Amino acid sequence: MTVFRAAMGDFSVVGASLYLDWFENCIFWLIFFCILFTTNIIFLNFVIAEAANSYSKVSEKLEQYILIEKCKLIDEAENMIPERIWKHDWYPKYIVVR
Repeated sequence: MTVFRAAMGDFSVVGASLYLDWFENCIFWLIFFCILFTTNIIFLNFVIAEAANSYSKVSEKLEQYILIEKCKLIDEAENMIPERIWKHDWYPKYIVVR
């Protein structure tokens, strides 16, 4: 349980090294740094994998996102045209989406 607590960032276990002799103290710190190093590598690997996964999701639909934003800008620009100037024959009756 102490190893799990140290791996999760609870460094209160470091105080236990005060009551150990020299050899046990060296072993304690060696194991402590091995655990710390290993958990950091695993965590960073997880973070990098999640970032790559998010990037791949966005890059798959990037063109769709761009087209949606263009449509929003066009709609906003058309809504700014005053009613007295706006004409129905400027726009088609139907929009074909493929």
